[in-house]
Amino acid sequence: MEKKKVKVLINGAEYTLVTAEPAEYVQRVAVRVDKALSEIAQANKRLSTAMLAMLTSINLADELLRIEDAADNLRKEIADYSKAEIQLSTQLSEKTKRVEELEKTVQNLQIELAKSSVRNGY
Repeated sequence: MEKKKVKVLINGAEYTLVTAEPAEYVQRVAVRVDKALSEIAQANKRLSTAMLAMLTSINLADELLRIEDAADNLRKEIADYSKAEIQLSTQLSEKTKRVEELEKTVQNLQIELAKSSVRNGY
């Protein structure tokens, strides 16, 4: 993929990033970082830029790990649901087969009853 330069603005400073990602995506990332950094800066006005950057990194890493954990939990739930669906599908197939067998038995019994009725003059 072709790499390109994308200029972004974070905490009032312009950065040129070299990336293969679309410029719109890179801008979204920069806006997210800038917003997180601004929130910390407003709550802690005495922090240095380096400390703001470190706390922003920690907060974003925390958010990422929480999202990854949630995604893992969702993947596990989906796997569990898939297993349950397979089991239910198998049970449904077995029950459908049994219903078909019982319907055939009923038909055969109805035929036998009709034959018996004819033989006995009913």
